Amino acid sequence: MMAPLIITGGKKHIADVKTFLKAAADIGASYGVTVQAVNADAIAGRMHLEYATKKAIESFRQKRNLARDLGMEIMLYLRGRRQIERALDLGVKQGDNNVAILIIGDDAEKALPAAMELLDAVDEKVVDYSHDKDLLLMKLYEITPAEIEIVGRDRIPELVRERSALLEFEK
Repeated sequence: MMAPLIITGGKKHIADVKTFLKAAADIGASYGVTVQAVNADAIAGRMHLEYATKKAIESFRQKRNLARDLGMEIMLYLRGRRQIERALDLGVKQGDNNVAILIIGDDAEKALPAAMELLDAVDEKVVDYSHDKDLLLMKLYEITPAEIEIVGRDRIPELVRERSALLEFEK
């Protein structure tokens, strides 16, 4: 059974990344949940986030996690790579961001209003997959034009999730 997961998202101008991430971590600590912020432009939709979260929780339960905390383990699964530096490619950056926020834990619902306060504007559509994300997704997840030719552009989210699944075999 997976811990409750709530996904929200929106727009945020981040002046200082460390301050923003600390605010997210503080919300998590005060509600006993994990709050993870991700660059929504680098995400291939909700299923990508749900899959990575499920796999990260499983890896902790089975004591085969690579990261010390669940948020970073989720980032590793999202990225489909063992290296934390590579997973950080999916993090928020200084300046204007489309942010996906994941809240994981029994009190996720209670933490949601505070997590939404992190955003300048709530816009859940930033989490969804759209073709506007294709070039970045292809670059980040090393999806070749040949793969796209074979399966079609509409299958990019599945190719991205496949990269996440491959992390299991790398461990």
